[in-house]
Amino acid sequence: MIVITAPTGQIGSRVMGILLNEAPERGEELRVIVRDPGKLPDAVRARVDVVTGSHGDAEVVDRAFAGADAVFWLAPSHPKAPSLDAVYSGFTRAAAKAFTVHGVGHVVGVSALGRGTPAAGRAGHVTASLAMDDLIAGTGVAYRALACPSFMDNLLRQVASIRDDGVFTDTAAADRTAPMAATGDIAAAAAGLLLDRSWTGTGEVPVLGPRTFRRTTRRASCPRCSAARSATSGSRWRTCAPHSPGAAWGTRSWRATST
Repeated sequence: MIVITAPTGQIGSRVMGILLNEAPERGEELRVIVRDPGKLPDAVRARVDVVTGSHGDAEVVDRAFAGADAVFWLAPSHPKAPSLDAVYSGFTRAAAKAFTVHGVGHVVGVSALGRGTPAAGRAGHVTASLAMDDLIAGTGVAYRALACPSFMDNLLRQVASIRDDGVFTDTAAADRTAPMAATGDIAAAAAGLLLDRSWTGTGEVPVLGPRTFRRTTRRASCPRCSAARSATSGSRWRTCAPHSPGAAWGTRSWRATST
């Protein structure tokens, strides 16, 4: 039995989609924890065991983890939480206890890059994510933290600017390199670990795209319309955003790597 948290979210829904395709042929049953089962497609609800509620609730995870062999863990965002510790470790404490009580063997969690760096102890969400990893690892389960960079998909929030002006903005310094990964690739890495549970102990799996982007502003022209545009990207500009937003900005080309 594999339990999926946040099955209607960006990453969790993709994990669920992969497992729905691949788990049955391995004899794996699936269970999801979801606040509102109505957000799941009818076809999905017919194929999974549904536990209704928040996976931060002790009673909910106690029911959900009974008989579970593996869990996909994702602490959801909570803009109104009193602290980042509450978002990550605070939300996870009930689950950590339930992992032990129910003898869950393997847990795969979504976390962040940064462990071992000089800024690891003062990096906001990264620091809180790493503390969550330590909490889970301390339960004795076999744990893999998916160490993720920024999500390439988040660029879609600026789709109008990309489409209309061929540019996107960021808060990082212009000359600073920045790794990125697509949520689909993060989900693929998670599903692979959940299905092949031959691994033991605790550790991190960096999930990275094939290139690290340097945000340098340059002029580029589209070979189809000859329009010169300012592009902030380290990738080759093939066509302008209106003609080919997928080629310039899409996430499909990103791959996960694991160690």
